Amino acid sequence: MPVDLGQDRVPTGIEGFDDLIEGGFPRGSLVLLAGNTGAGKTVFSAQYMYHGVSKLGEPGVYVSFAENRETFIKNMKRMNMDFEKYEQEGKIMFLDLVTVKEEGVQKTIETILQVLKSINAKRLVIDSFSSLAQSFSEAIDARIILHTILAKMIHLMGVTVLLIAEKPIGFESQAIGMEEFVSDGIITLDAFTEKGHLRRTIQVIKMRGTKIISNQHSCDIDEHGIRLWPNPEIKVIEKVFNEKVATGIEGLDVMLKGGLLKGSASLVVGGAGTGKTIAALHFILEGAMRNEKGLYISFSEPVQQIIKQSEGFGWDIKKFLDNGLITLVMVSFEPFNVEPLYFQTGRLLQDIKPARVVIESISPLEAVLSEDKFIRYIRSLVSYLKAEGVTSLFTYTAEVTTPTTDARIRILMDNVIWLRDVELGHTLVRSLTILKARNTEHDRDIRQFEITKGGIVVRKKFVGR
Repeated sequence: MPVDLGQDRVPTGIEGFDDLIEGGFPRGSLVLLAGNTGAGKTVFSAQYMYHGVSKLGEPGVYVSFAENRETFIKNMKRMNMDFEKYEQEGKIMFLDLVTVKEEGVQKTIETILQVLKSINAKRLVIDSFSSLAQSFSEAIDARIILHTILAKMIHLMGVTVLLIAEKPIGFESQAIGMEEFVSDGIITLDAFTEKGHLRRTIQVIKMRGTKIISNQHSCDIDEHGIRLWPNPEIKVIEKVFNEKVATGIEGLDVMLKGGLLKGSASLVVGGAGTGKTIAALHFILEGAMRNEKGLYISFSEPVQQIIKQSEGFGWDIKKFLDNGLITLVMVSFEPFNVEPLYFQTGRLLQDIKPARVVIESISPLEAVLSEDKFIRYIRSLVSYLKAEGVTSLFTYTAEVTTPTTDARIRILMDNVIWLRDVELGHTLVRSLTILKARNTEHDRDIRQFEITKGGIVVRKKFVGR
């Protein structure tokens, strides 16, 4: 009897992927994995096979028409997958068929079926159908083999098949043709260059008998294989606060009638050297002095440089670092995907549970991400912080506040504080303006401020211009 595709699931073991397909492939299904060069097709297939045998005790057969056994075994060991061990135990069979020609294909198919039966295999990988098809003078002959042997006979055996197909760069079809329609599921992997850096994505196009999450997701390949990054989530804000939170900058708190609202998100924007980092340090240290946990995430400045700058103003930040009231980290955003960044910052927030957060500076993110991804990341992070009742302060480098991207960021923020240098006669002075303070009364004066040995001091209204 044919296997009911909706009754049993075959997990791939790939982190983040099985959540997209209700826990795994339907057992007995034929799934097409299509992708361009370097997208991770072989790694995905190897993880699928290895997870089955190492975690679930499901024997498998890996048929390669593209890569010889020695190369495959060596490459997978680098990703902590020891196929040789399970070969010796008779739980995995690797069929190296790189040199198969058309006249030997029928015999090869028979061999595959015999091997599947001999070890009672539950998983089969064909790597790749594109290479197999090249063994035939007519492409239709390869597709007949696919339809009659894989799509029918193996279904009856309850073997779940992962069929790899090459997807030429720039080619819109998922693979070659008929195999798309014979397949129960289609997954696409893509590798492409964005802003000079390689990006990889994965997407489930279809999966019969399965409710799928069909969004395109970013993924990486490291020493553990492929890892998916979930798309940043926009949280629902269910609670707002009336309590005020002091910034630690006395004159600014006066302008804000007591400080920022708890749970609000603030943007300090200004050109280089206008005092954004100093304002952020004021904010995080003020919280620590009030026994509030703070998390300071830097996307630009090394940790030691921030400590040195803080100590230059006479602030003993090390005391708060030692007692855990302040956590100071520099987050690297290679490989320039927004999803790993969201995951990293989210993990820090969950582990530390801070009352205050500084993100400094978001400008480097803008330089390496598309505008849409950059805005989505900021929006997701702001919504997460507000949903958790965390008061946050972001810094952003901009000489003016009118660019399109800057305007889109300001919309996401509750408060926007603008720092800038102003020429006054033969002197360069600094000004501070509260451009926006949502749901709270605030002073709209343009104030002059100075950076002194003790930090920022806000002076009287700006005059003389």
